[in-house]
Amino acid sequence: MTIRARIIILVIILVLLIGGGFFLYYFLSGKLKIGAEAVVGCQNTKMISALFGSPGSKIVDYDFFGNIISIHEAVVPFLDKVQKEIKDKKINYNFFDVASFNPRWKRGGGGRSLHSWGIAIDINPETNPQGGGSDIPKEVIDIFKKHGFFWGGDWPGRDRDPMHFEWYGAAISGQSIDKISKQKILDLATAIDGSGSPNNNGEYYWIVPAGVHEITAIGRGYGETKFSVELTCFSQDNLDVVLEPLPSNVPGAVAGTVKIAGSYPLLVPANVYLDGRLVSLSNLKGNYYIPNIKEGKHKIEAKIMFFPGNSTAVEVVPGDNLKNVNIVIGK
Repeated sequence: MTIRARIIILVIILVLLIGGGFFLYYFLSGKLKIGAEAVVGCQNTKMISALFGSPGSKIVDYDFFGNIISIHEAVVPFLDKVQKEIKDKKINYNFFDVASFNPRWKRGGGGRSLHSWGIAIDINPETNPQGGGSDIPKEVIDIFKKHGFFWGGDWPGRDRDPMHFEWYGAAISGQSIDKISKQKILDLATAIDGSGSPNNNGEYYWIVPAGVHEITAIGRGYGETKFSVELTCFSQDNLDVVLEPLPSNVPGAVAGTVKIAGSYPLLVPANVYLDGRLVSLSNLKGNYYIPNIKEGKHKIEAKIMFFPGNSTAVEVVPGDNLKNVNIVIGK
């Protein structure tokens, strides 16, 4: 064998070794997406842990058609809906062997199985073997899909896994904001896909299936706001809900000047209070401005240094801008 032939063979061996090493590294680390994982594209373990916690956390016992399984607490309401719909439609199928939480790696490598977070379940492995056929009624499969589960029976080739269902969720949060005042709206009803959700001090948080959702919000003095949002699997999106106040709820404003009796000059800005709450500071000329005042009667008060404070009463109507509401301190 010539030297040239030996060099060529050596180069080929080196390329195969290096290429094989890279393939093995990316495959075992989960960075290489193949088979079902490449088709689904919802296998980012960092995003899953960021949303659901580390593998094995927040696991609870759950009764699924008489099978006590261990699942992630976030999946409970969606399995509740699956069970209810199957029962309501009187679908005759025997769930005799169901399992969920299992802290293991995927078969063949490529990262952790979604069973490790308790967000995947296997149904009747004996009659729905991996790579084989399925006895699960199509109506049951459609119900699972409707509530955020992806069916392993849709995976191609040898990856087909008809016993397997994975739940792909996402989180969305934000604040409820008045379009004009830019302030949080504390008293508000919000819903996603028609299901209500409690609000905490003008803020909301939902975990829902990935996909397109319709958000609605309505509050006293505001028109209904409705819009759609698309959430990708295991994402955490922040989206404020902005509401336009009705004409009767448009805030007003009050402006004027703080003066000291006897024409003494202001030495420092005056504190300006609205209904006992500090809301503004005047400038050194005494000018002040209070925006976003709701309709009704209000008390405006000013205080400065050792001078006794003074107040005045105003009545604000929607959209009103009262000017020259002057306050004399020490009079």
